[in-house]
Amino acid sequence: MKKIVVMAVVAAFFSLSAMGQEDVGTFSLIPKIGVSIANVSGEEIYYENKEVPAKGKYNARFLGGVEAEYQMLPTTSVSLGVCYVQQGCRFPDLEVGDISGDSEGLSRIRNKLDYIQCPLTINQYLAEGLAIKAGVQLGFLVKSNFSTTFTPIKHVGNGVKEYGEPMNMDVDQKSVMNSMDISIPVGISYEYLNVVLDARYHFGLSKLYSEDSWPTEKNKFFTFTVGYKFNL
Repeated sequence: MKKIVVMAVVAAFFSLSAMGQEDVGTFSLIPKIGVSIANVSGEEIYYENKEVPAKGKYNARFLGGVEAEYQMLPTTSVSLGVCYVQQGCRFPDLEVGDISGDSEGLSRIRNKLDYIQCPLTINQYLAEGLAIKAGVQLGFLVKSNFSTTFTPIKHVGNGVKEYGEPMNMDVDQKSVMNSMDISIPVGISYEYLNVVLDARYHFGLSKLYSEDSWPTEKNKFFTFTVGYKFNL
């Protein structure tokens, strides 16, 4: 009896695993929006009075776009997308300069990189609605800005500080960036009643900067999206 039950469970599992989300030959469109949690590997900033550099940290930004999916086999589909993805990284707030006299506070330090990302993925369905995916992604740089807010600080003694008027700085750095970025996306998605939840990690392969003196910086980021599937 136990063997029959086990065989029934196994058979049910494999029959479920053999089910794709759509019939073979189906085309679908999936508009989606979400958030990117992005950083830049090896990204550091050195300041005059800091022996240890400030390292880039993950930063949450917006993404939106659409993917087209084609069901090639009962358990396998291929997707091609176009998404506007805000990436980059942030840095911790710092005080730089002569801490015994005049100095500057740096806050909201951001390296903001905006791309048009075109992912091509193979999707393997493990169960109805549940798929794992991997592929390749080409990114085309749209904007690249380094921004921060400077606040003059005067140390008047006994630990007392006087703060001046904050000043915003926004520098266009697109001229020193590579215009194309290549990455490997891997992830998982789940569809229920045409609503598609998708989570991916993107392994950056390309150098971020065109300058040879910055050879290690690469994009790395997570994306989390919600979309709605329309069958054509």
